[in-house]
This record gives sequence, C-alpha cells and structure tokens, in this order.
Amino acid sequence: MPPVLAYARSRRSRPDSAPCVYREGIAESLDFPDASFDTVVTSLMLHHLPEELRPAALREMYRVLRPGGRLLVVEFRPPKSRIGRRLVHGGVAHAMAHNRVDLLETLVTDVGFELNGRGAVRPWLTYVRARRRR
Repeated sequence: MPPVLAYARSRRSRPDSAPCVYREGIAESLDFPDASFDTVVTSLMLHHLPEELRPAALREMYRVLRPGGRLLVVEFRPPKSRIGRRLVHGGVAHAMAHNRVDLLETLVTDVGFELNGRGAVRPWLTYVRARRRR
C-alpha cells in the first residue's frame, strides 16, 4: 500500500461525518463499477499523465461518479514570476513547469461535467469543482 494511502486511512474522520474510503487505481482505467462514488478528488495527479491520457482519466472519473456526484481537481499552477519560473524550469518540477491548467475547465466540461467552481490557492495551486449531470 502506498504510504500516502496508509497515512490517509490512519486518520480518523470527524464523528459527525460520513466515513471516508480511499481507493487507488489507474486513472484512465478505473476498476470500479459505474456510478459507485459520491465524490472523486484528484489532487496533484493529472500533470503526471501524458496530455493525451487526461481526457480518458476524466471520463473514467465521470463514469464512476453517481449522477449529481462531485469532482474536485487540484493541480499545480505554473509560477508567473521570473524567480518562480527559474526555480521550476531549473529541473525541480518539470511537470509543473509545463502544466496546462488553462485547459482544466475545458477538459472537465468536454467529458460531460457541469462546472460549478474554480479558483486558486496562492501561490502554487488551482482547482476546478464540478458535478456529474443527473
């Protein structure tokens, strides 16, 4: 089991909330039945996929969500400052330097999601919230 999943599973949910279940899989070929999840969160993962696989991964997220289910996509936002670009382009985070976050909304809506929020968490993150159509 990857360490991040072991850590997440070791954390207790708040007593007044529904239990959280963590699953792992191959993003473009999830081994779960249709409409089996209420929420899908992809955090800092899409930029690791080749650009041509990203739509397939999002289609799979759509498929496994129940109608009305929620999607949250969080990704690195390439830095805009000269110093930030120099640090990132210097080899520290190649995938982050070339991450096309400007395409996130289009990728999400092209597979059928209904966009219902977007924003940034400064200085490095951007997010898109969406729902599967009912």
